[in-house]
Amino acid sequence: MDLKKINIEKIIRNCLIVLTLISLIIAALNLTYLVYQNNYNTIYSINDFLIKYINGPLIWIDNILVYIFAGMYIVFAIKSKKEVLLKISFSIFSILTTMTVLVSIINVIAEIFGIF
Repeated sequence: MDLKKINIEKIIRNCLIVLTLISLIIAALNLTYLVYQNNYNTIYSINDFLIKYINGPLIWIDNILVYIFAGMYIVFAIKSKKEVLLKISFSIFSILTTMTVLVSIINVIAEIFGIF
C-alpha cells in the first residue's frame, strides 16, 4: 500500500462522522430517558442500560475523540483551502453534539431563567 494514496483528511472526516453519530445517539438516549421517566415499566431498563453502558467511559471517550478529531479536521480544512467553511461548520456541529456541551448549554439556559 502506497502511503501517498492514503488521504488522512478523509480518514479523519469519516471518524468524525461516526463519532458525531454516536454522540447524537447518546444524546437521544439520554434525552428520551428524561422524557419517559414517569413510565415505571421502561424506566428501570433504560436507566440500567444508560448507567452500565452509555454514561460511563463510552460518553467520555466519545467526547474526547470528537474534540481531537474536530480540531484536526479544522487544521486540515485550513491547510487544504477547499470547502473551508463547510468543514469548519461540520466540526463545530460535531463539537456541539457532545453531551458535555449539551449539558453546559442547558445549564447556562437554566441559569439565565433562574431554574436552578
